[in-house]
Amino acid sequence: MKVELEKSFVINAAVADCWRLLSDIPRVATCMPGASITQVIDASHFVGLVMVSIGPMRLQFTGELERVMIDTSARKLLLMATGTDKSGSSATMKLTATLLAKENHETLLHGQAEVTVNGQLAQFGSRMIGPVSDVILSQFADRFRQKLLQPSTATEASEALEASERPEKPVLNASSLLWASAKKLLSSLWGKSDSPSSDDSHRKSSIWSWLYRK
Repeated sequence: MKVELEKSFVINAAVADCWRLLSDIPRVATCMPGASITQVIDASHFVGLVMVSIGPMRLQFTGELERVMIDTSARKLLLMATGTDKSGSSATMKLTATLLAKENHETLLHGQAEVTVNGQLAQFGSRMIGPVSDVILSQFADRFRQKLLQPSTATEASEALEASERPEKPVLNASSLLWASAKKLLSSLWGKSDSPSSDDSHRKSSIWSWLYRK
């Protein structure tokens, strides 16, 4: 199953600072929920993993990430990633990221991605992947902003590698993302409520049934 994604975020930082982070692959990888770089082969090739949790199912995708193109003057880069899990699931992603300078020392981070998934992940269908991807990208943008506030150190890549080898690895909890997506959809349809009624529960159940259709 193939889906195309496009998203833009405004970052409250100078474009030069944003580019310094975006072009540092081992460092920016830690902004993606559940992802980490486990080996740096050279300046353009990396080995990494992504931990995904969907209810009782836990998937660990291992694969390669290649920086296919980097254009410093245009502040644009192209990444290609492939990964497989022992269960037989697989995923590939082609990502183009571009930074545009805005007024008041702000930066527009624009991303376009083509994602193909097979196996257990594909059973959820494109109706689910769209809303979940919005949540994942929003979390990425938040972590990107936080990372800009932290000083970059020469040992950060090695620290990320050590963290990935520990028993407790960061996990992308798809169930939580599904719930966040459902709540976002529910809020847009019926508004927020501190004391949900039985009708609200029925509506949430209906939304979940809709999300799990292929």
